[in-house]
Amino acid sequence: MRGRQKGQTKRMSMIKDPIIAPYEIQVEEDQFVLVDTEKEKPLGYYSDLEHAILKVSRMSLANAKEEYTLAGFIESFNNIKNKLTNSIKN
Repeated sequence: MRGRQKGQTKRMSMIKDPIIAPYEIQVEEDQFVLVDTEKEKPLGYYSDLEHAILKVSRMSLANAKEEYTLAGFIESFNNIKNKLTNSIKN
């Protein structure tokens, strides 16, 4: 995986869940790293979990390659975000 010098490691946990596939979130000491597991590539570094989840929501809509009205996009975005966050709450 790119983004870190060879030999440099941090203690981390992993969040792997079918609801966020094909992504996983690495929990490090001071950040959350969103990783595309198909490309084994980090997509972003976040200071809190909420922003990593928002990125997954945006990526899900972008990968759908559909045409939206602004209201339709916002509704779809919120539906995906709520689906992700509700799975965390339950």
